[in-house]
Amino acid sequence: MNLRNPIFLFGFSVLLGLLLLVQIGNAQLGISLWINQYHNVVFDFLCLNGTYLGDGWLIVITSLLLYYFNPRLALGILLAYAISAGFTQLLKLFVFSDKHRPLWFLEQMQQVQYYFVDGAEKNYNNSFPSGHTTSAFAVFSIIALLYPKNIIQVLCLFLAVFTAFTRIYLLQHFLIDTCVGATIGVLGAYFVFYILLEKGNLDFILKLHRK
Repeated sequence: MNLRNPIFLFGFSVLLGLLLLVQIGNAQLGISLWINQYHNVVFDFLCLNGTYLGDGWLIVITSLLLYYFNPRLALGILLAYAISAGFTQLLKLFVFSDKHRPLWFLEQMQQVQYYFVDGAEKNYNNSFPSGHTTSAFAVFSIIALLYPKNIIQVLCLFLAVFTAFTRIYLLQHFLIDTCVGATIGVLGAYFVFYILLEKGNLDFILKLHRK
């Protein structure tokens, strides 16, 4: 299989490997608190707004609007999101429904000091995997596949990683939640691109747009 986005995939693979190594011997809550201590107003603003890059409603609405201008891209984004996010939600609700979020643990530990960004959502359950991270990596992976220019691959990787970071910074997820979510998103995007788009299995939908 000829990879169209080697920079994106290589960068993701290296970063994922490094982050998995970091988690060996380190508690998930400890990692969250380590990141939490470096809070500032700039990060607060960027993370509060940047986390919406993985928001499902925003992705769906954007895809529908984009369909009139670039149906192949819009369809790829929508399907990559739907397949990967759907799988993640199944895991969250039926397999790992007992997994609490960082804020749940922190509120049980009254002696632990932490910083919570004003305006962020207070979620306590269904932590694993991270849905926002799954969606962001699915969307930006499919964009990098459809537009494999180096600068686009780098930008897509940065935005996907940043979205995952916002989930940890805002105490919405643990690092492992984002790592698994990112992997699901990338796999979902590759499935849509190589199995559905590249093989022409969605051409009948694209032809409707041309008519």
